[in-house]
Amino acid sequence: MSESDKITFQNAKFGEVTIERGNVLSFPYGLPGFERHRDYGLVEVEEEVPFIRLLALKEPRLGFVLVNPMLLWPEYKPDIGQVDLQSLGIGQAEDLAVYCIVTLSSEPGQVTANLRGPICINTETMQAKQMILVDERYHTKHSIMEANSQEA
Repeated sequence: MSESDKITFQNAKFGEVTIERGNVLSFPYGLPGFERHRDYGLVEVEEEVPFIRLLALKEPRLGFVLVNPMLLWPEYKPDIGQVDLQSLGIGQAEDLAVYCIVTLSSEPGQVTANLRGPICINTETMQAKQMILVDERYHTKHSIMEANSQEA
C-alpha cells in the first residue's frame, strides 16, 4: 500500500495516528453537538476489540469509542427510515454498518452504549450519520456489563 493510500493526523491520547484512507468516515452534517467536525478516522486497537475508536482528523482532543451493538445485543433492530438510508446513499443492507457510541467510566458497571442514537455508515462511500431513533425500546445509556452478563 502506498503512502498516498494513508492519512496521518494528530490525536491528544495516541499521538500521531496513521490509517488507511478507506478508514476515514465523513459525516456531512457532523455529529450532534460537534457539527463543525465532519471527518473522522476509524481506528482499531487490538487490545480494545470489540471497541473501535472514532477520532476527529482535525481536532486532536475529539474522539469517541464505538461498538457494533449487535455483538452485545443480538436482538437490537433499530428502525431506520428509508429517507435516512437514502440520505446516505444506502440502497441495500450489505452497504450498511451500524455502531453505537460508548460512554466510558472508571467504574465498569457504568460503561454504557447509546442505542437510541446509532451511527449508520455507508460502507461503500464511508459517509455516515448519527440517527436519532423514536423507538422507545432503546435509550442513551444501555449498560454494557448487563449485556455481557445476559450473554453468559
